[in-house]
Amino acid sequence: MTEVEGVVKFQLHWRPGPAPDAAEIAELESWRRRFRALGVLGQEPGRYGGVGFGNLSRRSGAGFWITATQSGALRQLGPEGYSRVESWDLAANAVWATGPAQPSSEAMSHAAAYDRRPEAAWVFHVHAPELWRAATHLGLPATAADIAYGTPAMAEAVAAIVAPAALPCVLQMRGHEDGILAVGTTAASTGSALLRAMAMAAAEIPAQPSRALRR
Repeated sequence: MTEVEGVVKFQLHWRPGPAPDAAEIAELESWRRRFRALGVLGQEPGRYGGVGFGNLSRRSGAGFWITATQSGALRQLGPEGYSRVESWDLAANAVWATGPAQPSSEAMSHAAAYDRRPEAAWVFHVHAPELWRAATHLGLPATAADIAYGTPAMAEAVAAIVAPAALPCVLQMRGHEDGILAVGTTAASTGSALLRAMAMAAAEIPAQPSRALRR
């Protein structure tokens, strides 16, 4: 059973706080505009019950900045559209955050990637139907189909995939309709790995995924 985005399932402990510097989110804003233009991030009446989809984050000290919950409809976020996740507890499914807005409902999956890979600095979550359908054919690692987004089980499943993977890593969230997660050390490598995977899915190229997606 697949699930869509939009509902925060973890325990959120949030308090208002300062916005990030514009420079700190500049690359996130750039990639967000690109993914929005490609239709893999945004909000559309005919998709997922009309709720927003897709979210991006970058490491910041011991925590990370992530796009705000249900912000897909906005053409541009700016500093006021981000939340800083300061800490998390994967087992307890709890997140502590601050900033001008509350974090995305997928914040726990982002936290799992950062938790297991200290060198990971960027996580991009998009909803790419063609890539999601082609994931098995392309050999993408995947979470189990019965694991719902925003749950401790999803966080642990993401962590288990990301922990031994070469970065950047692109994975399918099989129980989260059209959900794809990319994790990497730089914004450019993370975004490029995701774009390559999308291009391969669109062209239906029977590639060698372990090499092609992680170069």
